[in-house]
Amino acid sequence: MPVAWDETTLLGLKILLAVVLSVITLATILSNSFIIITIFLTRKLHTPANYLIGSLAVTDLLVSILVMPISIAYTVSHSWTIGQVMCDIWLSSDIICCTASILHLCVIALDRYWAITNALEYAKCRTAGRATLVIAVVWVIAVCISMPPLFWRQAKAHEEMADSTVNTDQISYTIYSTCGAFYIPIVLLVILCGRIYVAARSRILKPPSIYGK
Repeated sequence: MPVAWDETTLLGLKILLAVVLSVITLATILSNSFIIITIFLTRKLHTPANYLIGSLAVTDLLVSILVMPISIAYTVSHSWTIGQVMCDIWLSSDIICCTASILHLCVIALDRYWAITNALEYAKCRTAGRATLVIAVVWVIAVCISMPPLFWRQAKAHEEMADSTVNTDQISYTIYSTCGAFYIPIVLLVILCGRIYVAARSRILKPPSIYGK
């Protein structure tokens, strides 16, 4: 009886976990879809800054569609049953989209910083073409960070797999990928957010001039 009770409890926890993660995934899909549709359909929102936000929403939407559903099944079952090829596709999609999402946040923070600290000069070069170029560069960097593991995968496509993990035997790649996809962007975000706060605070506290400017 105790064994059956434990199995029932475990099954219930797995179902609860799957439901919670599924709700989060659905909410992510809907929220990012609304952002993309709103920016696309509203002409007043067709600005370089909103292009960056829309691109971030597309990135997060891809995460919720390509990565999160498989992650839910893998998290709940604790086993990988769909082969090496799908493992490579899933891991690559995960790293590419998550890295692109973090880099988008850095670019948006940098855009806000320049808009606050050098508004007049930055407005002249803040164009849709430049925003598109920046978005392309972000995706190229994300792809360059995610692709190397595919060239030294040890398991073969026809072999059965119990789990799906990134090969961390290559220490140089581990350092390169974690720095490029996490540590450097996080440090940059902290610095930019701090400087944005300081710049915005100084403007708020700055006394008005006698000319009203």
